[in-house]
Amino acid sequence: MSVNDAQASELAIFLAQTWQSSPTDRIDLDTLCRIWAFDLGWFNMQTATRVRDNLIETGWLDVTTEGAKPVVLLNEVEIPFGWLPTMRYLESPTKAPRKAIPEIDPVQDIPQIKEEKIEVAAIDPAASHITELLDQISETSGLLRKEVMRRAQRKRLALGPVTLWMALLLVAREQQLSMASLIRTISP
Repeated sequence: MSVNDAQASELAIFLAQTWQSSPTDRIDLDTLCRIWAFDLGWFNMQTATRVRDNLIETGWLDVTTEGAKPVVLLNEVEIPFGWLPTMRYLESPTKAPRKAIPEIDPVQDIPQIKEEKIEVAAIDPAASHITELLDQISETSGLLRKEVMRRAQRKRLALGPVTLWMALLLVAREQQLSMASLIRTISP
């Protein structure tokens, strides 16, 4: 392996490590330096900026207003365990290989979209009975409707993706109400 091949291989590993989670996304230039300096801990910010500028100047990074991305394909690059960048390669990198990523003709290479029948998700039948459920919980527990709804919304915030009717049932359970009658209210 020649010196240029070894350097190109090292630079490809460097870029693959940087873009490991999203090899095709563009990364903001300042964010790129922060990744190298803080996330990966390879350099200080001055050195990271110098390395970034060197890679741009030699054509390893394609820069647009949306950020930078590597010009080489990274999905085949294997990152050795414990790998660290070699500074001499980053201080004076060789020119990037030309046309490393094939250009895509946006009109010609897009596959034709076939029309498919889309199934519409069934509407939750319990959702249409929320007002009745809210009234029933309020009457049975002795709490104001507003208070029952506030507690249900707090449960939704705490639990994440939970339907309103389920949060209302949780409030009812917390108030030790009979669940059987409430379930009958929301059942179709």
